[in-house]
Amino acid sequence: VMDLGCSGGQMVADFLSLRWNGAGLEGSDFSLKHRRANWAHLANAHLFTCDITKPFQVTLDGKPATFHLITSWEVMEHIAAVDLETVFTNIRNHLEPGGYFIASTTCTPDIHEGIELHQTKWENHEWRAFVEKKYPDLEYVDVGLKTYQYVRYNFLHPSFLLYRKRISSK
Repeated sequence: VMDLGCSGGQMVADFLSLRWNGAGLEGSDFSLKHRRANWAHLANAHLFTCDITKPFQVTLDGKPATFHLITSWEVMEHIAAVDLETVFTNIRNHLEPGGYFIASTTCTPDIHEGIELHQTKWENHEWRAFVEKKYPDLEYVDVGLKTYQYVRYNFLHPSFLLYRKRISSK
């Protein structure tokens, strides 16, 4: 599993306890610098700081790693629309064929000290149109989850992205 915007890294720690390989990427270095939460023992081994709007490659034993599950909880709206193509290319490059990308998004503003933190305030149908237009190898799937079963969500405007990377027929 790879969690984009992993914050304190609890989800990665939970999957590691289940004996999955796990990596968490966080845009802020606050948790790393302060060794908060799971960063105290997982930093630079399973939790990393990374700008997901730039090309990156996660490796395992020196080889490019792919994941069966990539998640992103309330992160995508923090990315400017012009940077979303790189983010989704990174997701596709790290997603195993047949693997799932699951994310929650919100279309609401989030202003702190006069700064708007949500750069892309798209409704769910806009996210889906973007993915379907740009990434035909990501197919929308309904895995039957109810709103309350997701890690995070907006109560008033729940929006989820659930995609499976198509298995090529080569």
